[in-house]
Amino acid sequence: MRGLQSLHDDANGDRDEPGTGAGTDDGPRPWTVSEACDRVNRALAEIESGREIRVEGEVGTCSIRDHWYFTLRDERGATLPCSFFSQRRRGDRGAPTPSLGMRVVATGRLEYWAKGGKTSLIVSRLREAGLGDLHQRFERLKADLEARGWFDPGRRLPLPTFATSAIVLTSGSGAARRDVEETARRRWPGFRLHLTSIPVQGDVAVPRIAEAIRRARRLAPRLGIEAIILTRGGGSLEDLWGFNEEAVAAAIVESRDEAIARHARGGPAPVPLIAAIGHETDVSIAEFCADHRASTPTQAAMVLVPDADEHRDVLDARDGRLRLLVDRTCERAHRRIDAAARHEIIRRPARLVDPHRRRLDDLAGRLARSVAVAVDRPTRRVETAAGRLAAVSPANRLERAIQTTDVAAGRLERALARRLERRRDRLEALEARLRGIGPDSVLERGFAIVLDAAGRAVRDASALSAGDAVTARLARGRVTATVTGVDRDAADEPRSH
Repeated sequence: MRGLQSLHDDANGDRDEPGTGAGTDDGPRPWTVSEACDRVNRALAEIESGREIRVEGEVGTCSIRDHWYFTLRDERGATLPCSFFSQRRRGDRGAPTPSLGMRVVATGRLEYWAKGGKTSLIVSRLREAGLGDLHQRFERLKADLEARGWFDPGRRLPLPTFATSAIVLTSGSGAARRDVEETARRRWPGFRLHLTSIPVQGDVAVPRIAEAIRRARRLAPRLGIEAIILTRGGGSLEDLWGFNEEAVAAAIVESRDEAIARHARGGPAPVPLIAAIGHETDVSIAEFCADHRASTPTQAAMVLVPDADEHRDVLDARDGRLRLLVDRTCERAHRRIDAAARHEIIRRPARLVDPHRRRLDDLAGRLARSVAVAVDRPTRRVETAAGRLAAVSPANRLERAIQTTDVAAGRLERALARRLERRRDRLEALEARLRGIGPDSVLERGFAIVLDAAGRAVRDASALSAGDAVTARLARGRVTATVTGVDRDAADEPRSH
């Protein structure tokens, strides 16, 4: 406080001392900017009687190179830039490397940087004090989602090999949009970018970001879009916190699962999502869940958009290689043609052909003689066999067999006629005898056949009784009668012959 009070007194006291001339009638002359900055630094140097101060806070943005530059903040939103230069850092071997969300105690002196127009704590000693609240929430949510399998690399969709369009989800007025557009235009002028403006921080950012992700996943395949870029520029952990909420992570994972399920049912192929939140040192939950993480918005565009210059160089190189191969092939072909033109078979082909022609003629003669010999021997064998065959000609044997068959047929026919005639005469004699002893001839002589009611011939009078109906069969006709009496004694008399 003493230093600040001294600065206040200087501002209201004599201000001629730092200048180069006296004041005017209107009052003391004004300070130059350098003079004002010097007064601020002198006032800061008097804080705590010039002793170093200790400041505890949560690390926000940080840049870790040769010199360490980072900010400390507290729960009230106050921010203090810090600089830990390499020569001072080498003297503090126990200093931890600051990272986002780390809670540290920095020891040093306040200085005002005139050229940058800001007050910084020039750190001489740095010790870790614990993790900040936001960082703890980040680590808890990260562990929870990782246990659910939301970070599983096997669930991520591959990026298109040669993309031509993408949806960009970012602030319409942010630097991330310009970085993506300029990088895409520079790498591939014909690349199509469709901007969907969303809030990237604040209370309303989380539901708007989640809804934009789900809607982009649904519409991208219908619009012919091949990828989605979710991005924003750098900022503090609080500024980036919207991308560390579970609702945004759920939108990324669930929309991807739904797109994969639609594709399995015959729908369009799912579209991958690239997340590029903040700078290289910033890491968000959304990036862990995305199909691909890029360190910056520019890097996201470089990962997705093909490089025209690179492809042109590749094509030029391949064109050169192809021309070289064609030239070498043509050159080898010319050499082979020249060598062939000098070959003996091209210059004097007859010398090479004549020996083969003579050999071919000799072989043809030998073949003709061999064929003649081979044909003559079977011919003689065939003629001999023909003579033998003529002696036992099948035609002659068949003729004799036919004559023998005709003679036998005549003899058989006559024998059958004679036998048939004898059988016919015998049959007629038997027929005459049968007629002589048959019942019909008996009936002709005046006899009758008596039949009972069942139609059976009555042979014994004892088989009938008085009152039985009988039928008498005559030679011509039938007579129906009723038995009035039966003489059984007459029936017992022997027959007279």
